[in-house]
Amino acid sequence: VFAESARPVLYMSLVVLAELYAGSHDANSIKLADRLYNTFLGVGRLIIPNDEDWRKTGMVMAKLGQKYGFEAKYISKIQNDVLIACSVRRIGAFVVTQNKIDFQRIKEFIDFRIYG
Repeated sequence: VFAESARPVLYMSLVVLAELYAGSHDANSIKLADRLYNTFLGVGRLIIPNDEDWRKTGMVMAKLGQKYGFEAKYISKIQNDVLIACSVRRIGAFVVTQNKIDFQRIKEFIDFRIYG
């Protein structure tokens, strides 16, 4: 996640870190996730979803489900992406991703910027 300024400023979403921890199956992976967490926390660039981000996520999820009729497994996966989009929009940053398809669908219902 980048914030717009004279030079790009890198932020880390706590949602992304949770996904990294969930995929960590050895000590080295956990250490790397810990380092990322501590680094971004230490410089004040950790994006933590707030209550409004969660509320907006639920509303967007309902609209996505109505339009695309997602399966339960996909809904839980895209929920993280919606939460990232909501929290990124709040701070005025943009999402850096290779998963453009899902984020383009989310963008139909919430205005945020994507790079990828």
